[in-house]
Amino acid sequence: MNEMPYSVGDVVSGVVTGFSEDGGLRLDVGSVVGHVSPDELTLAQGKSTTDRYAVGDIVGDLFVWQVDHDTRELFLSVRRNAPGYVEALNAHSVGDVVSATVTDFWSNGGLWLDVGGVIGIVPPWELSPADDESTQDRHTVGGDVDDLFVLKVDNDDRILHLSARRNAPGYVEALNPHSVGDIVSATVTGVQGDGGLMLDVGGVIGWVSPWELFLTDDESAQEQYTIGDTFRDLFVWQVNRGSRDLYLSARRNVPSYVEALSTHSVGDVVSAAVAGFTDDGGLVLNIGSVIGGVPPWELSLDNGEAAQDRYAVGDTIRDLFAWRVDHDARELYLSVRRNVPGYVEELNAHSVGDVVSATVTGFQSDGGLWLGVGGVIGSVYPLDLPLVNGGSVQDHYAVGDTVHDLFIWGMNPEARTCYLSVRRNAHSYVEALNAHSVGDVVSASVVEVSEWGLLLNIGDVIGWIHARELHLDGGELSPEHYALGDPITAQVWQVDQASRIFILSVRRLDPDFEEPIEIGATIDAVVRGSTPRGVRSPIRVLAANTEVWIPPHALSLSTTMPSRFHDGQVIPAVVTKLDEDGRPAELSHRRTLERWESEMQRLSRGSVVPNAHLLARDAISETGGHAAVDLGPITGFIPEDELDSETAQNLMTYSGNETYPVVVNSVDTDRGIAIVSHKEFPARWREIAEQLDLGEGAEVDAELRDSDRETALFDLGSGLLAQMPARELPDSEPLGKAEIDRIGERFSLRIISVDHDKQIVHVESRDQWIEALVGEPESETLEFKEVLKGDPGADNAKEITRQVMRTINAFLNAEGGRLIIGVHDKTREITGLEGDLGLDADTIEKKIDQATQILESNLANLEPLDLLRDDLGGLVAWETPSVRDRTLLVITCKRGPDAGVNLKIKGKPEFWVRDGSSKKQLRTQNEIRDHLRTRQQRAATAGDVASDD
Repeated sequence: MNEMPYSVGDVVSGVVTGFSEDGGLRLDVGSVVGHVSPDELTLAQGKSTTDRYAVGDIVGDLFVWQVDHDTRELFLSVRRNAPGYVEALNAHSVGDVVSATVTDFWSNGGLWLDVGGVIGIVPPWELSPADDESTQDRHTVGGDVDDLFVLKVDNDDRILHLSARRNAPGYVEALNPHSVGDIVSATVTGVQGDGGLMLDVGGVIGWVSPWELFLTDDESAQEQYTIGDTFRDLFVWQVNRGSRDLYLSARRNVPSYVEALSTHSVGDVVSAAVAGFTDDGGLVLNIGSVIGGVPPWELSLDNGEAAQDRYAVGDTIRDLFAWRVDHDARELYLSVRRNVPGYVEELNAHSVGDVVSATVTGFQSDGGLWLGVGGVIGSVYPLDLPLVNGGSVQDHYAVGDTVHDLFIWGMNPEARTCYLSVRRNAHSYVEALNAHSVGDVVSASVVEVSEWGLLLNIGDVIGWIHARELHLDGGELSPEHYALGDPITAQVWQVDQASRIFILSVRRLDPDFEEPIEIGATIDAVVRGSTPRGVRSPIRVLAANTEVWIPPHALSLSTTMPSRFHDGQVIPAVVTKLDEDGRPAELSHRRTLERWESEMQRLSRGSVVPNAHLLARDAISETGGHAAVDLGPITGFIPEDELDSETAQNLMTYSGNETYPVVVNSVDTDRGIAIVSHKEFPARWREIAEQLDLGEGAEVDAELRDSDRETALFDLGSGLLAQMPARELPDSEPLGKAEIDRIGERFSLRIISVDHDKQIVHVESRDQWIEALVGEPESETLEFKEVLKGDPGADNAKEITRQVMRTINAFLNAEGGRLIIGVHDKTREITGLEGDLGLDADTIEKKIDQATQILESNLANLEPLDLLRDDLGGLVAWETPSVRDRTLLVITCKRGPDAGVNLKIKGKPEFWVRDGSSKKQLRTQNEIRDHLRTRQQRAATAGDVASDD
């Protein structure tokens, strides 16, 4: 069959061949059949199609809005090409709320509408009729529909996509508690045209693209799922607050997926298969089992060429450059452009301080810009744009615009990009920056507040003050004490002339403040640029007005992945080397950690380190090509005679997330290095296991070495590690202290199995900690409730669940706590979920499902007071252990963010705290502020005491 010669957006002429039953036109468009529905004509009032047109008439300027390649038909429009139509369409934007008149019904239950002369559609899933009510029952042709939310302005089809559901009362409140990384359950409501799923996530609309499902090559979503199915364990990888929906994934929530993602790092060059196309013209790809994306500006397309013109689903694309590993959304961001010949050379031709012109290529989700600087990709953060108050970046810029006089304030050779600023190149900005020097005391105003510190304007110059630098004379003052526009007096601590920014301090105003610089001294370093969460990568810091790179192996101990470092964050570091001018040349953050000394003492000849981490190439360049591992306090090198060239190359390309077992052959504490062997590890492990007489059923006392959400690791002696699920950690109390603070505690354990081939020992707790907990009195961190929901026939059924949520809210706003449901709080009778009349299922498995769904849906009503900086992911966890043949719901709450957490009840915020063994509500902002300040002071005092101990 010949390819259709037309595409959407073409303007054609046709000859009228007849009239359709609904009053439209049939035309011959160059031997192709065309249709114009009556809604797509511009007829005068009271006139019919036959009054205006006759068979044989030529109709010009017909806009092609759909091409059916199967039936070889065109769907055409007169209206969409009429003068003024495009202008009227573009007067709308996503987020507008409009009224419209119904013009027709979709065959599947949606609506066609007229929005002030513009054509609009509402798909059936965007309506909110009653269960037993059809679209025709609620709406009539000619009837008005108010409060329609604009989802999309489709300039290709020249149509508005609208929604009634997304503007309904309570919808936004239901959407707001969700964040990237949440795990949710949802109900299938339909199948998308591309083969994905539409879902209902507790009243919110969600989408799962076909590449986010586990489908075989010849299987469709319709074959595996039906409307009404419940879909569990879906990972939220994007919350689109502009269009008010969630993007979900089944694939991104399996352990093997996370493991596969962790093997990638920025700078990798990969091959990938095209899985689909994004709405903005980019690509979705499969990199092995990992999902990747290529935005349109990262493709090397010719002018006017679309991604679909060059690529098809299933195509393999080689030599893709990984410029970002998004561990929050669990996705790789890839680029064709950043790996083309000449790109690196063009990037290297630029440097910090250059002033360039660039072309706008796209908009960032946080309100910044993507630009093309010649052939190089650059970005501008919102802070670096001179936007009018209340104006968005789209109000000032459009794709294709040229922006002149952009200042390059940062270069990222690893990601192959540069960071630009409009503000920092203004003459007045440079004058204001140069008017100050280190030691000056300045007045500033707050422009952004975060848990890390304050972003400031000092005479229109950008400044930063870390939370730690707010302390003066021992006072404890948190960033949350400040609001936008607040004045603050501070000292210029460092002037970052390269990036044109002030680093400020309040505590350095103290005349007794001293910070000597000598080998072994601990000084403060300011992080320049942010790092991905959970990924080992070097960081650039500013210390004593000197830029220094700290490699991954100098950041943290091997059993604990480094925290995510944020731009402007102040971290302590030990000076390990000075340059000829007495400035810091090498720093170690790791040597400031409490565990450094004890970890150092563990290492000696013959020690085994089962969980050493491979170091990336940039962390070990000084070794001359040997592979190296992070042993914790020091770096270990693997001799060349253990490695053939291919193995060495593979080891050196790891991101640092991969563990690698080794045995220590020698230690040089002065140089901070060790010589290690991987080949000798299995024999040494068996030798130690035999010496310790480890066998199944043996009872051992072991020291906790590490704990995260997944696994707790214990030292059985001589460095031999055992593991168990973290949730089974005896007396686990992630309440006021993080589990990592329990490292060094000893536990009584029983060995379940010993795998000599894989060198793994599995253990379990001997303590029945849940049953013991039931016998303890209620306290500030412990509470019992008999039911979660209660008898649906009772007047207080809803109030019971609300009280559960108020208790959780109180724990989050205090020091955390544990709520056990299924135990009478007075008699301590264990009734379990089996006795909850509100859970009306006939099996305990279904009751557990109901209970967790109720809990998940109600947790959506929790909202951090600081939406920009805080999320509640991982703060509330639950399990359903069996005690005395009854099933309990044990809810563990960690200490919430310093800014506090609200609970929405009937759309109104409430703020609850613990008061001894009960809870109380704080009703005024002053009460809330005082409570949070007291809580933070208490935590800081406890930390000081622990440090002194």
